[in-house]
Amino acid sequence: MTSHDDVPISHLQRRKIEGRVLIPFIETLREKLGEDVAGDILDTTIRRLAVDDGKRWAETYGPSIDSLKQVAEDVWAGGGSLELRIIEQSANKLDFNVTRCAYAEFYQALGLADLGYRIHCNRDHAMVAGFNDKLELSRSQTLMQGAACCDFRYRTKS
Repeated sequence: MTSHDDVPISHLQRRKIEGRVLIPFIETLREKLGEDVAGDILDTTIRRLAVDDGKRWAETYGPSIDSLKQVAEDVWAGGGSLELRIIEQSANKLDFNVTRCAYAEFYQALGLADLGYRIHCNRDHAMVAGFNDKLELSRSQTLMQGAACCDFRYRTKS
């Protein structure tokens, strides 16, 4: 018997599968518990998963800025799910813009960009904490929220 981890699927496919399960679950949570409690449960769960992803990627790729770029290109953008434009990179800095995002396109097509932001984009800062707690991320806009690009700015903390 083969475990689910042995079946190669893209990061985008994994997120779409998660979304198709989470969306009705979240709707039920909202109905039963209210928006605030459901949102808190969702945010806490997504952040926990993101920290675990960050740890796993750091173990696989290493916890450096160069490794983070590799994760962005190989995992997040794998299979054409994102179009990345590297702005600047050094030992202590990685700046890139995402100019196309199939994750955002998926949620926007469902009319659920707000939920997509919570399920997908909300992971980014927590992932960094799991990947390397000496790094920090700033991002002022996302495609999911209707901006022209997502502006990822990673730095080594001083």
